[in-house]
Amino acid sequence: MKTYSEEKGKEKFDWNKTLDALIEGVVEPSKEFKKKLADKSMSWVTCACGNQCSILPRDANGQPLDCELSELGLQFAGEIGTLRWSKAKETLEKIENRSVILIEDKLGEARAILRAAGEI
Repeated sequence: MKTYSEEKGKEKFDWNKTLDALIEGVVEPSKEFKKKLADKSMSWVTCACGNQCSILPRDANGQPLDCELSELGLQFAGEIGTLRWSKAKETLEKIENRSVILIEDKLGEARAILRAAGEI
């Protein structure tokens, strides 16, 4: 399955890899790089939520319809913007865990529809 970012024509971005490098000090971010990360984190298409599966329900701007996931996305953007890499990594894990639950629910709904239609 494609990420929402990929569905919208953006390149997939590995937030985990980037945050790990920042936390471990492998990368000393320039001012431009910090701005690039902040910009990515503030767009629903390229943020941590945007790099989750495209089947998650979203509004026209890409904001997740799930309140918990949306709040986590806002929290993540704030942490990236204030250079709190470790906190952002923790929030990213919460975003991924919440996304798994929502994706499983969505797939369960699809299976139920298919069963009801006699397709499976």
